[in-house]
Parts: sequence; C-alpha cells; structure tokens
Amino acid sequence: MKFTVHDQFYIDGKPTKLISGAIHYFRITPGKWRQSLHNLRSMGGNTVEAYIPWNLHEPEPGVFNFSGIADLPQFIELAAAEGLHVILRPGPYICAEWEFGGYPYWLLNRTKRVRSRDPQYMQAVADYFAVLLPKLAPFQSTQGGPVIMMQVENEYGSYGNDKAYLAAHAALMRRYGIDVPLFTADGGWLPMIASGNLVAEGLIPMLTFGSDAKESFGELTKYMQSAYPEVPYPKMSMEFWDGWFNNWGKPAVQRSAAETALEVRGVLAEGSINLYMFSGGTNFGFMNGANFSDQDGYKPQVTAYDYDGPLTEDGNPTAKFSAIRDVIADMGLGGDLPAPMISHPVAYAPVTADQRVTLFNTLATLASTPVVSDLTLTMEELGQGYGYVLYESVDPIRGGESRLNIEDSTDRIQVFCNHQLLATREYQPTSWHTALTVPESDAHLQLLAENQGRINYGPAMISPMQHRGIRGGVRQDGAYIANWRHYSLPLQHPDGIDFSGEWAPGQPAFYHFQFRIDEQTRDTFIDVAGMGKGVIFVNGFNIGRFWEIGPDLTMYVPFDLLRRGMNEVVVFETEGKDVEVLRFGDRAVKITKNSKRQE
Repeated sequence: MKFTVHDQFYIDGKPTKLISGAIHYFRITPGKWRQSLHNLRSMGGNTVEAYIPWNLHEPEPGVFNFSGIADLPQFIELAAAEGLHVILRPGPYICAEWEFGGYPYWLLNRTKRVRSRDPQYMQAVADYFAVLLPKLAPFQSTQGGPVIMMQVENEYGSYGNDKAYLAAHAALMRRYGIDVPLFTADGGWLPMIASGNLVAEGLIPMLTFGSDAKESFGELTKYMQSAYPEVPYPKMSMEFWDGWFNNWGKPAVQRSAAETALEVRGVLAEGSINLYMFSGGTNFGFMNGANFSDQDGYKPQVTAYDYDGPLTEDGNPTAKFSAIRDVIADMGLGGDLPAPMISHPVAYAPVTADQRVTLFNTLATLASTPVVSDLTLTMEELGQGYGYVLYESVDPIRGGESRLNIEDSTDRIQVFCNHQLLATREYQPTSWHTALTVPESDAHLQLLAENQGRINYGPAMISPMQHRGIRGGVRQDGAYIANWRHYSLPLQHPDGIDFSGEWAPGQPAFYHFQFRIDEQTRDTFIDVAGMGKGVIFVNGFNIGRFWEIGPDLTMYVPFDLLRRGMNEVVVFETEGKDVEVLRFGDRAVKITKNSKRQE
C-alpha cells in the first residue's frame, strides 16, 4: 500500500476519505481490544487513531513497559488484522484527560518546564523516543505496515507558539526512523492554527473541533491562503468531539445521536474525520487527569471515559454508533460492513466481606519505613507518583481549642487526630483552615492526602500545583508544626495489606471479598452507590477510583481481569463507610441531567 498526501489523502493513487476513530489501548484491557477495533470497522471506519502516553511506557526513568495493557505493537497488529489503517499520536504531550497530559510524574523532578526547549526536558524526550519510536517504525506504511501518519506534539497552538520547539520534536521523530507523513492538530480558530502549525517544515495542518465544520475548515483555508498559498493540504478533523468527559459530582455530559450524526455528515462533506472518542474505555488506576481554571478551580475527571461516544465503556454500540453508521452508508463511504461484536455483561451474585482492617492498623506493612522530615514533603520528593500520602506528626500537638492551617496543596486531605476524622479539605486556591479540638495530652495529627490527578491541559500544567501532597506545611495557631512521618501509599496494587489487624468504624479501611466463577468469565459492573470513596482492586489490578457523588454509580470490570475459579476484590474506602457487601450489575449506571440515574 502506498499512502500519499496532497490536496487529499491518496491510497495507491486513489483519493480516500479517512474515517477514523480514536481508541485508547491504554484505557482498554487487551482482551477487549479486538471488540473495539472490529466495531470501528463495523461502523464504517477505515482507520484507528491512538495517543501514546509516556507515563504508561516509562513509569520511572529508564524503566520501560510494553507488556499487557501497554503492548502497543500487539494493538497495532490487531488493528491491521481488522483491515484498519493506523494513525499514532506519540506526543510526548497528549492531553487526553490523562494524568499530567501523558507526562511521567518524575519529569517534575528533572526539568524546569515541560513543553519547552529546556535541555533537560528535551533530553528526556529524546531518551524516550529512542526506545519508543524504533518499536513503531517497522509498522509504518513505508515499510509495509498499517501506520500511515504520526502527529508532532498535540494542540500546541492553544499553549505556545515556539516553532523551534515543534521542529525539534519533528527532527527527533525523523532521527529515530519515522518517515510517514507528520502532522499537527490544533483548534479550529485562526490564532491556534497560526501558533501550532509547522507547514514550513512540511507538516500537514489538521484541526480539532466538535461542530460547525465549514466554519473551522474556513479558518484553516483563510490561514493557508494567507501564509502558504502554494501549499496543497487535505482537510481533516483529527478530533471531532462526539461527546465529552465528566467531572465528579456533575451529571454525565450527553450529546444526542441525531445532532452528532448531522455534524459528522458536515465534516465528511468537507474532508476526513477522526471521531474523538470512538471507544473511550476507563481511566484505570490513578490515571485520570484534571482541569483547572480561575473560574472553576481544580476539577479532576472521573474513572469512566466512555465519552458518550459510539461505544459504551464496555465496547458495545450505542445509538450514536448506529446514527453515524447510517450517515457513512448514506454517503456511500462504508462499503460492505460486518455485523458489530456484542458482549453481554453479567451481574454476579452479591458477596460479603470476609476480612477488613483499618488503614492505620496496616500502615507498617503497606508503607514499610516512613520518611521523617521536619518539613512536609511532596509526593515527588518522596519518589512517588500517584495514590496517597499519610502525614503523621512525630511529636504531640498542643491540646485544647486551636486552629489548623494547611498551606498550599492541590490534594484532597482528610484530617485525623488519634485516628478520628476531624475535617476534610477539598481543593481551594488559598490556605485552608479548620477549628481543632484535641485532647490535652498525647494528641497526634494524621493527614491523608489523595492525589486526585494532575492537570492535563492549559497553563496550570506547568504550575507548582502539579507537585502533589502538602507543599507549604501545616500550622497550628500560626506556628508551623515540625517533624513529620511520611507514609507513601501508591496503592498500585493491594500487596502488603495485613488483614489480621483490627477494624474500627469511621476510619479509612480495606475490605476483602472472594467469589467463585465456574463458567467463562464475562464483563460486569460493581455497584458503588452509597459506598463512599476510594479505589477497587480486582485480582490485584487497580480498576480505578469510585465516589458515591457520581456521576458514575458503577465501576466497570472487563472479563479478562476475572478468572475461572476464585476471584479476589479489595476495596479501599476512605470516608469511614463500612463496605459489608459487594454488589454487581450487568450495565453502567450514571446520574444524568434528565434523570437521577441512567442505566
């Protein structure tokens, strides 16, 4: 296959509209990849697009991961087997409502500023690309593979205008064997297009938007006629937003299938499209991102990332899938399409907890030796990227009535005195304080800080807020409290929990469940309504955060995380709710604007 780009996209000399869908392999367990890829072809797609998150593939400096959910080569091979072309977006910045926009946390200890020409940052990018890109090069269409294009950076025009920075990334990609066409993608607004393109270096300018294709493509035409009137270019929406992401405590965002299909028709009438998202999946572990604005403050995203797209979180077609499929067929673009692949989740029988222990009574086995410092240290200073940190005062604090201040933190922090919850601090931009009544003697302070997700978009990405934990210290009646034990609780897995310890009501605790499956495993959903807040592990795999405030009242469990025979679920709950029973469902349940619950 020969893929070329001129005024249109050409495959073996024939003009071709790319009908692409975004599938994030890192948000879908490998056993579910084929279902999403097949269903993209079933809808009428001929291409799949995927971001590549740096923090998944290099979680620690020089430590690389390309196995399991990170097995990108296998994902590309499966896409090719389904007859799909592939577009890759390796960043290194990807946004994607993903933790720190895809950057590994350790860059905060290494560079002055990401998304800049800072030498330490660029060296880290070069070291990463030197490992990643040679793994991808053999899959390029120029070498007989399915990868037809790759992106340089991501929506840079909404962040900066340093063309030398963009050119340096393009040069790195070429150095490490990438010879397919390269492109940039920016919002469909003239200033963003002007700031983020690299047409002068031969890159294709593409757009991201969710409506009014004529208007957005008109902005691109206006720019190209003014700046590069002799340069031919195809029209493509590299991100057509067919839905949106969700934040905690807000109703799930919805966009009608009819409106979406109408806008898709408008894009295809002009050129090519990449549906963002086609199959969104799940923010497993602690990998959800967050947004920040002066108006709304810090807003972390939720675990489910179905995006109200053409496929559900578990990979099944929605009404939006059918509506877009009809548009593609009506425009004569899909050809003969296979039937979609449907999975059938099951509600397993409820199971009762067989073990439980409070966090405070298993700290010694979870966090080993605590770090002692006169100052409160950040996660990054502790060499920790995600999860929780428990700060515990070494010396007793002053008893009686007083005022406690926590200075400069982006985290959610629960305040305990001698294991009893006194107050909870949600994010606020200024110093937070609470009245404190403690015993007159032997009163120890404990602060449980949760990294709810680093910011993934905008100027706050490079702010001090990205350093997690307590940055500015803790004061009692104006005086800084010195000497702290720091217990790192990354909780990537449930190893180290000692369930022989005691449980007490009203405290953060771990709950252990077992249930048996005697038949072929199937997808399921854990009902988290009324269950408080925390994270869930299924057979050792962190399936993500839950919070009863919604909008998601269920947690998705893919079939390939389960096994025939005995299965183990561990729940870490932080609000002091007793999780006695684990209940399952056969579908996702959400809070929406039109109804309190939607199934």
